[in-house]
Amino acid sequence: MEAKVDVHHHYLPEDIVAALARSLIGQKTTNGPPIPRWSPATSSQYMGTVGASTAILSFPLTFAFEGEAGRKVARQVNEYAAGVRDSDPKRFGFLAAIPSLLDTEHALLEIRHALDHLQADGVMLCARYGDAYLGHSAFTPIWEELHQRSAVVLVHPGSSFLSGPRCNQYVDPTVAEFPHETTNTALDMIMNNTLRLYPRCRVILSHAGGTLPFLPASEILEDFTAFYFDLALSSSAYTLDLLLKHVPRDHILCGSDFPFAPPPATAALAKELDEYPMEDETRAMIYWKNAAALFPRLREQ
Repeated sequence: MEAKVDVHHHYLPEDIVAALARSLIGQKTTNGPPIPRWSPATSSQYMGTVGASTAILSFPLTFAFEGEAGRKVARQVNEYAAGVRDSDPKRFGFLAAIPSLLDTEHALLEIRHALDHLQADGVMLCARYGDAYLGHSAFTPIWEELHQRSAVVLVHPGSSFLSGPRCNQYVDPTVAEFPHETTNTALDMIMNNTLRLYPRCRVILSHAGGTLPFLPASEILEDFTAFYFDLALSSSAYTLDLLLKHVPRDHILCGSDFPFAPPPATAALAKELDEYPMEDETRAMIYWKNAAALFPRLREQ
């Protein structure tokens, strides 16, 4: 079986997570599930169970910090991730955490520091900041900077983790609102021509693009297929049938959402992907070739 590159794999340094927990004490708007414990060793162990040779790490909680705290957290977690990568560069890469894009100056400073000095493999952006999705004109300087650097950008939902609608007491936002956040920001980018204006940015949508694959109309199909789509929590046969019909096969990537998604569930989805009938070349593209094309460091290895 071909080894996989997991492009949607999170890391949670213990001290940063503790700070997050302290900042949320007393807040009644927290809707999401508990934050899991994590270490490089737990990532390696999980990777062995699903056949992943490399994990591209990302820190999913920057949306919880704003202002000076956000700037400090982004720098701290990026320095930490660079250390993990340097300890085993064949096993780990990382996407830089960026402070709120509403703080343009410091977001740009962290993008430059992470890509120029830490040699990050790309960046992770939240699907929205406040009420602004990623196609908003306020983010033009961010996209110009990322375009200049031909950056890989993973778009990750998250704002509704702290506050937002909840279907009922049994369904947390990660189940319903996270996919909708991803869909909304993708549509916002399409309608505002973000991908056309900044075509050197390679934009990965989490969780197979949320509900976007169910929506394509002829008017947006060209822009829709310019995105990349990771398979985190989205490698069921039903979803794969849809993606392989509508998305270029060189734009589909493996992802797990470890450690937030329950490992038994993601291991079962990984098994479903392994057993899904497809040509050997298509499988190799999804498992590792497409990721190697996005991340030059992996090609060199």
